[in-house]
Amino acid sequence: MTINDQVYINKILNGDTNAFTVLVDRYKDLVFTLALRMVKNRKEAEEVSQDTFIKVYNSLNRFKGDSKFSTWIYIVAYNTCLDRLKKNNRQSILLL
Repeated sequence: MTINDQVYINKILNGDTNAFTVLVDRYKDLVFTLALRMVKNRKEAEEVSQDTFIKVYNSLNRFKGDSKFSTWIYIVAYNTCLDRLKKNNRQSILLL
């Protein structure tokens, strides 16, 4: 039986930063797969995944538990992908 995500979130919020590795291991495939599908570039997907986990770590205190943690992290990853696509689109327009 796996320990509930909320247990690890509470540990992180109480100062146990090592507990974040469990959440990264648990959701890295979900985040990377989404990123790769959206940005269609492996290197960009890796960067988006890293950015996603940084955002998640920095805003864990805002996770209220109203939805599953997997849903919340998926939304963060999706929005991070959209931000990257917008940034890349702006850069390609400037190059024209």
